[in-house]
Amino acid sequence: MNTPHARSTSSSPALRRLSEATWTWTHDSNDWGYSNAGLIASQGQAMLVDTQFTLDSTQQLLDAVEGVCPLDAVGSVVSTHQNGDHTWGNQLLPRAEIITSVASAAGTCHEMGPDQLTQLCWSTAEGKAAAYVVEHFGRFDFSGVTVVPPTRTFEGREEIRVGEVLVELIDLGAGHSAGDVAVHVPDAGVVYAGDALFSGGHMMVWSQSLSGCIRACQTLLDTRAEVFVPGHGTLLDRAGVAGIRDQLSVVADAAGSYAQRGVPLADAAHLIKAAYAGSWAHPERLFTQTAAAYAEAGIPGMPSSTWEMLEGMVSLTP
Repeated sequence: MNTPHARSTSSSPALRRLSEATWTWTHDSNDWGYSNAGLIASQGQAMLVDTQFTLDSTQQLLDAVEGVCPLDAVGSVVSTHQNGDHTWGNQLLPRAEIITSVASAAGTCHEMGPDQLTQLCWSTAEGKAAAYVVEHFGRFDFSGVTVVPPTRTFEGREEIRVGEVLVELIDLGAGHSAGDVAVHVPDAGVVYAGDALFSGGHMMVWSQSLSGCIRACQTLLDTRAEVFVPGHGTLLDRAGVAGIRDQLSVVADAAGSYAQRGVPLADAAHLIKAAYAGSWAHPERLFTQTAAAYAEAGIPGMPSSTWEMLEGMVSLTP
C-alpha cells in the first residue's frame, strides 16, 4: 500500500543464529510494525515464535526459515501476543498449531483488524492522530491478510519439546498487551520476549498495567537467560533488561505521585516525557505508561481504546 503521505522508512531483516537450535529474525529498525521473530529447530521439528505484519514480510521470514529447515517441519507458532505485527502472517502456516496464553487469546477480539487499519491509512480524516497512523502504518500492505486465531492456549507455564530441545512457554499476564507470552529455551540461555521488551524504544502499554510490565521484566530475568530477543529492536543482555525494568519503575513512581497529587493525566504525561524521554525512540509512548499508572492508582476514565491511546500519544508530539 502506498499512501501519498506515508513515510518511506524500510527495514532489512535477517535470520541470525543464536545457538545450535535457536535463531532470531531481527530488523535494523525498531519503528512501528517491524517486529522480531524466532525459530527453534531440532531433529526435524521446528517452532516459530511470532510471524510478521504482512503476508509479504512473513513470506520473507519463511524463505529464510527454509534455509534452516523445511516449512513442513514447523509444527507450531507461538504468538507472544495478539498485535498484528506479530500475528498477521499466521495464515501462511496453515498446518501449524497456533499457541498462546488464555489471556492473550481473550484479547484477540479487541485488536484492530487489517481492514480497519487499512481504512485508517487511506482515510482523509484530519487531525494529528490520523496523520500519525498514516505516517507509521501507511507503508504496509495488508492485502490478503486473514486473521488466524490461536488453536491452543495455556495458563501459567508449559513445557514443549521441539526435537531434542526443551522449550518453556511463560504466561506473563497483562503488561504490554492484555496477555503477553515469553518463550524460554533453557539449554541455550535464550528468551524470546515479544513486546514484553522493547530495545532502543519506549514501551507501548495497551493493558493499563504498568506494574505488569515491570513484573514481566523481572520474570524474564529470573529465567537466568543471557540473551533476550525483544519484540522490536536489537538483542538485549541481562543488564539491558534490568535497565528497561528500572526505567519503567521510575516512570511508575513518578506517575503514581502525580496521580496522588491530582495532576491531570495530560500534564503528567508531558512532565514525564520531559524528564524521562532520554534518547530512546518514540517518547510519545510515555503517555500510555503514564495512563496505565493512573489507571492502577484508581483514577477513573483513563484512555483504553486504540484511538484514545493514539490521541494521547500525539499530544506529546511536536
